[in-house]
Amino acid sequence: MRVVFPLVAGPAALLGLLAALALASGGQVRPTGTCADARPRDLPGEARELRAGPNVWSAWITYPPVAGERITVLWRAVGEATPDFSLAGTDARGHRLAVTFGPSPVLPQLRGGGLQWPRQGREWGSRVLFSHPGCWRLRLDAGGNPSALTLLVRRPA
Repeated sequence: MRVVFPLVAGPAALLGLLAALALASGGQVRPTGTCADARPRDLPGEARELRAGPNVWSAWITYPPVAGERITVLWRAVGEATPDFSLAGTDARGHRLAVTFGPSPVLPQLRGGGLQWPRQGREWGSRVLFSHPGCWRLRLDAGGNPSALTLLVRRPA
């Protein structure tokens, strides 16, 4: 015996339901899935440290990152002293991170810029801009040492 359920709601009711769901969310697009946000470690002052890989760390001058703000990030990488350091990032929809400065090597006499940062390795500086809030994945390669970092970017206050 086969049970058939009649289709009670037509296309108009389905569109109404979708519109109600969109209005309930405030019309905001939310990231899909979960964002395994990194756990920061406090550094002296306002900076926060995030580990990007076994031998790569980042110091975020503004944390958590805010969409629409240019954020200074320092990176330390242990390993080969090579001039190669690449940085890129995307969100789940493929939007790209804007790297507005760097990554650029920091001169030894300016290392940390007054930041008390107990990590060894070569230091690089960058400035990044996230176009919108959500879950972002940053990928970097510090002298053949590929690393990654996942961040939840918040909306401006």
